Amino acid sequence: MKKSGIVLFLLTALFLCQSAQSQPAPGLNRAVRVFIDAPGIDITFLREEFRYVNYARTRDAANVHLLGTVSQTGSGGSDYTFYFIGLHEFSGKSDTLHYFSSGTQTDTEVREGYTKAIKMGLVRYLAHAEQWVDLQFNGKAAVKALPEKDKWDSWVFDIDLTSRISGEEAERQTDFDISVESTRITPEWRYEFDFDNQYDEDWYDTGEDEVIATRNFRQFESLVVKSIGEHMAVGMQSGISRSSYDNIKLNYWFFPAIEYNLFPYELSSRRQLRFSYFLGYNGRQYEDTTIFNKIDEDLFRGKFAIAYRVKEEWGSAYTTISFQNYFHDFNKNSLSVWSGVYVRVWRGLSLNLSGNYSLINDRLSLEKGEASLEEILLQQRQMATAYRYQINMGLSFTFGSLFNNVVNPRLKG
Repeated sequence: MKKSGIVLFLLTALFLCQSAQSQPAPGLNRAVRVFIDAPGIDITFLREEFRYVNYARTRDAANVHLLGTVSQTGSGGSDYTFYFIGLHEFSGKSDTLHYFSSGTQTDTEVREGYTKAIKMGLVRYLAHAEQWVDLQFNGKAAVKALPEKDKWDSWVFDIDLTSRISGEEAERQTDFDISVESTRITPEWRYEFDFDNQYDEDWYDTGEDEVIATRNFRQFESLVVKSIGEHMAVGMQSGISRSSYDNIKLNYWFFPAIEYNLFPYELSSRRQLRFSYFLGYNGRQYEDTTIFNKIDEDLFRGKFAIAYRVKEEWGSAYTTISFQNYFHDFNKNSLSVWSGVYVRVWRGLSLNLSGNYSLINDRLSLEKGEASLEEILLQQRQMATAYRYQINMGLSFTFGSLFNNVVNPRLKG
């Protein structure tokens, strides 16, 4: 009986010793597991360039959540903001890093730039996990100082020319678009000037006749905005346009506006709740007499909008509600709602819902008379409608290996 007790004691002690040896010391072998939640990031390239962490397929399996947002800068580039959020054993260890790209950089240069920023953000967690990596620094400054004087005075110009011709034996489509954009963005002011010209031509051979349908749209628009503090802005929107589809020969407008953002503008990439109101004059001349027997008219209208956007660890959501009306007849109005949500429900299960709905009672430019079947099918003429809607729904579920850092592009195309 005594011998059996001694044997049991020795076996228990041996088991406890082996268990203690198999347990890692505090802080050791805590692999950094990263869940990437950043639009526009080349995750495959990141995996190839930085193999010191595990890339988790779901947030639940990660101990670092990389939440990223992208905003356009005044130079035509982008501000990549990366929020490193510590989870589980890294809870409370969070950082925010920025990478600014310029409008003249190639996609490859931008990709290398934000990848370096992500590497720098992850090194902290590797250090806390006591995972030592071979980091090499060449001593060169990664960030260049801004020049004392900008010869362009913050102005950026963008010219786009696009043409497309496609067809078959009995049909042909020709599109030609040109756009010129100039912007100047500073902390205090924002200037935007845009010119667009779109020309579309469709040709059909029915065997008996040739049918040619053309659509032309031209517009020049300007926007000047003055910042007032961290939450408010005032501005002026004006422009002139012409649209054959809308039966508009000449359309010109100017609208003073005011906006208030519940959150500081510096947080707009993560969250914003904006209230804006436009009030002004709109003059019109029509190609043909409208259903209201107008060939031209002077209009005054207002527009009120609420926009909410948020991006958090659970996903993202947005909602925009706008209402506009003409003052000569308050029954001539429209109400539009755009909304969407992307939610990580559970592990690899994600839900994506979006849609928009509009009540339309303000199409004042509708051409008088019945539209022919040809005009309807060839989209030559705008039609009357009381509403417009669109609904998008998506559900995705992934399961299997939580970590797979292998990159194998063979025969991928």
